Amino acid sequence: MGRTYRTIGINLKAMPLGESDRLLSVFSRDRGLLKLVAPHSRGSRSKLGGRVDLFVVNDLFISPGRNLDRILQAETVATYQGLSRHLTTLTAAQYLGEVVLYQVQPQQPHPALFDWLCATLDQLQGVSSRAALAVLVRGLCGILRLGGIAPEWYQCHDSSCKITVPAADTDWRVGFSFASGGVFTIKAQHTVGNDSLAGISGDRQLTASEVRLGQWLAMPTTQSLARDEFLTQAEAYPLSVWLSLERVLRQYLQFHLEQTLRVPPLLDSCFSPVVVSQP
Repeated sequence: MGRTYRTIGINLKAMPLGESDRLLSVFSRDRGLLKLVAPHSRGSRSKLGGRVDLFVVNDLFISPGRNLDRILQAETVATYQGLSRHLTTLTAAQYLGEVVLYQVQPQQPHPALFDWLCATLDQLQGVSSRAALAVLVRGLCGILRLGGIAPEWYQCHDSSCKITVPAADTDWRVGFSFASGGVFTIKAQHTVGNDSLAGISGDRQLTASEVRLGQWLAMPTTQSLARDEFLTQAEAYPLSVWLSLERVLRQYLQFHLEQTLRVPPLLDSCFSPVVVSQP
């Protein structure tokens, strides 16, 4: 058994363990994914108390164990209590947490992803449902970028030609390939699939508005905008376009993670009956 160690981590998943313990999935800034036992944390007199709640960032003092390490002490660094005030913001946070859990690995630190997640959770607090959707989608774009699998929005992956979005053309379409990771020009003989997850070979159509939004979100200046400025500019895009792009990113993530995400369908109920384009 090794020596005790210390790390900063955010709780992303919790489940009961034994009679009174919890098993936490913690994203550590300098150690990657940790599976930790929070002893006696389900008791009313637990010293850990709210420190084991989801999306709480703790300074952890940990004792290595034979199978699982155990939390000896936790001091809270940050909480995001505003997330639970609205169903949409809580669902968006859980969505981000689920995606990050699939991205991080034990003993593989990813401080940039840790900082991006915490910043996005902070931005989600206290916003409207529409704003939460925009922050979520920008957050997903950042996770894809940091994971090295961000889709290409500016040039066709087949011909490398620049994709220029027309100012006003309701009939204009491009294809989007999950497998190739970006947009492509639709040729006359090319059949592009619909929005269904069945037969997830990866092709679907995107409208001019969806591509324009994807290009805007891919810009480094957009990624670094302060929340209020970002949300002001985000108003230029209709809610239906944000919902449609989230669906594209959801399927893209599931394709590359090779996992069916559990939380995103809950987001659909937050916005029904808003119509999402199904080309």
